[in-house]
Amino acid sequence: MGFQRIKCTDVGVYEHALTRGRVYEVLDEDERKYRIVGNHGRRVWISKHHFASIEEPILIMKTWQFDHDIDKNEFVEVTITFDDDSKRWCVITTPQKIVEYFDNELLDLPGINMKHLIIMKTIRTEDVETMLRHLDNQNELIEVTIPLLES
Repeated sequence: MGFQRIKCTDVGVYEHALTRGRVYEVLDEDERKYRIVGNHGRRVWISKHHFASIEEPILIMKTWQFDHDIDKNEFVEVTITFDDDSKRWCVITTPQKIVEYFDNELLDLPGINMKHLIIMKTIRTEDVETMLRHLDNQNELIEVTIPLLES
């Protein structure tokens, strides 16, 4: 008889032991946890919350790109491509760029509302990469992005 197999849906605080989308064999389980061999080669107990059946599809970020000039725009759109070739997008800005936006005298509204906005310390490529990978590893990237409907 073989081991039960499960797929990681998010890594939580277990980045040293889990990879999102990877399949693990269950060595043991109790009501709330699975015991698996983590990426680091050790047996660990991890909450069942971080896993799903191996049949469950999990979108994983493949690539991303800036859609605007990051130096000329307060709000920069980003397109993200997933491993099934679907695309989603979001907007990235910094606190300083938000201040610049509100300093614009032509602004008619007293506020903004964007559910797909990520506020960063900087918009340096390596920082955006780190943030998007983090959101993807935590299974939060779909939630903070919008499907890109290409025509």
